[in-house]
Amino acid sequence: MKKAIAVFGNILNDTKNSAVVYDHLESVIRPPFDYSDLLRWQLAQAVSALDKLIHDLIRTGIIEIFQNQRALTAGYGAFVLNLSMYNEFINNPGLEVQILDRHILIVNGYKTYQDPEKIAEGLSIIWTEADKWKKIADKMCSTKILVKSELKNIVIRRNQIVHEGDYNASSAARQGVVHGDIKRAVKFIDDLGNSIYQCIK
Repeated sequence: MKKAIAVFGNILNDTKNSAVVYDHLESVIRPPFDYSDLLRWQLAQAVSALDKLIHDLIRTGIIEIFQNQRALTAGYGAFVLNLSMYNEFINNPGLEVQILDRHILIVNGYKTYQDPEKIAEGLSIIWTEADKWKKIADKMCSTKILVKSELKNIVIRRNQIVHEGDYNASSAARQGVVHGDIKRAVKFIDDLGNSIYQCIK
């Protein structure tokens, strides 16, 4: 779990470094071209960092349960193993953890953990807490309604950037982006990721 949160922190630190570049361009150079994609990239990267964190926490948690280092959950019991992996277990004694780790990457690789409900569903594999978002929001000194709503809005904005190039479908004009809004969004993702980690570590 510590490795997962460390990687999350590193990604966000790199993301925040691009804010320094934007600030320099904005306050010193003021180039005659649009450099607002530096802001859009920060938002997209922050959401990707959260997605990766959830993937890594789930993978680590499953392995910890497998090794009897974490409490068994119903979600763990429902996690699908295929027969080829079972055969690998039998034919490679001592390598079960590595085989399981690879299998989790394959099974969860196509899933995204950005939507609040998908995050809660994924965390259910390793965390028995019934009201996950209340626990997470408590750590953030907020309410689950506000936290879930903020995350949904950030993900909607991220999808506009990533899937639509941030262009408005009806007017074909590019949407504006505000530096302060991006900073707040990145900080929110940072706080959210750390709060999730504190809840399940």
